[in-house]
Parts: sequence; structure tokens; C-alpha cells
Amino acid sequence: MATRSPRGELPELELVARETMAGRVYAQLREAIMIGRFAPGQLLSLRSVAEAVGSSTMPVRAALTRLQAEGALIDGPARALMVPPMTLELLDELRDVRIALEGCVAKRAASRMTQAHLSELQAIYDAMDANVEAGDVAAYLRSNFQFHIAIYTHGASDLTLATIQNLWLRIGPFLNLVAPDIPHMRRSMDAHRKIVEALWRGDGEGARAGIAQDIGEAAADLAERLQGREAASA
Repeated sequence: MATRSPRGELPELELVARETMAGRVYAQLREAIMIGRFAPGQLLSLRSVAEAVGSSTMPVRAALTRLQAEGALIDGPARALMVPPMTLELLDELRDVRIALEGCVAKRAASRMTQAHLSELQAIYDAMDANVEAGDVAAYLRSNFQFHIAIYTHGASDLTLATIQNLWLRIGPFLNLVAPDIPHMRRSMDAHRKIVEALWRGDGEGARAGIAQDIGEAAADLAERLQGREAASA
């Protein structure tokens, strides 16, 4: 007589890969938006993205739909999606929210980061500095994102970290506008240096102040460029 399985027990099943193609496309596009690889107003068509990632259109459609639901993309012309534009009012709001949230998280991280964590952060900072001197904007933007996440990972829960990343989805493309300015990158490195030094000291308030300086100066530079564009279009 065949042995029956206990009620509720599942038969043996094959393992399924946890990361689907749609998930990989989504993760790649999301990070690219956050680190500023896409410019404001840039169009993303289903076909162009599928060709770029070497995928069929179905997983790309799922990834783009997910990013649109998060506000990282909006409807554009010719059925394409588009990286959203920025307004001065929204820039002010994002600046204030980011300073409050990211500053608070950096302060928490100051009491939680170990010597090993700080050494890793220092290495990222040194790479950023080298990228600035080399004028490598793409590498600078990538390492800038890594720098901030390396701090926030130790000062925030997964929920708060996801909120911060959602804010970066909106501001990331606009870092693309100010980063090519070498003086801007050097000013930014001054703020990053203060953050690193404060974290080495375990100085939470110093880390918070450095974050506020970094975000505030970037927002001021971006506001200047937005105002210039508005004046030119007028």
C-alpha cells in the first residue's frame, strides 16, 4: 500500500531562481536612475530598453511598470516612459526631507559603524576623490551613491532605507546636471570629508551636519541651473 503524505506537507519541488529576469532589469534600471545615469526628460521605450539589456519585452515591461508606480518614470510621448522633470518647488521639498531623514540616519550610523565599516567607507571616499581629480563623472556619481548607502545601511531599517532610495530615484537624474561641474564636485568632496571625519570620531551631530551641507549645496547648484534654464526658455 502506498504511503500517504501527512496532510499539508508539500511534495518535493524544484528550486526556483529567486531573481527573475524582470527583477534583474528592474534592479539595474533603478540603480542607474539613482546614481544619475539617466538625465531628466530622457525617454525609455520598451524596445530600446529590451535591446540594451538583451531581453524580451515582457520582463522589461514589468520592470518599467514597477518603476512608473514608484514615481521614477512618467508617461512620455509616443507611448514611451520618461525620467520626470524637476521644479524649484519640488527641489526645495526634496532637499528639506532628505536633510531631515538622511541626516538623522547618518547620526545613528555614527554609533553603529565598526572600524571595519569605517575603513570600507574611507576606501569609497578615496575612490571618489580620485574620480573627481580624473574628471570621471560617471565613476564619481556611482561612488557617491555607494558612499551614502554605505553609511545609511548602518543607521536605518530596511523600511527607512527603502524610503531614502525612493527619494534618490527622484533626485538622482538631476545630479547628472551638476556633477560635470568640477568645482561642484570638489565642494561636495569637502562635505564628504567632514562626514567621514565625523564618523571616525563617532560624532553623530558632525555627520548630520556634513550630510546637510552636502545635500544643501547640491540643491543650491541645481536650483541655479534650473533657474538658468527657465530664464533661457522664457
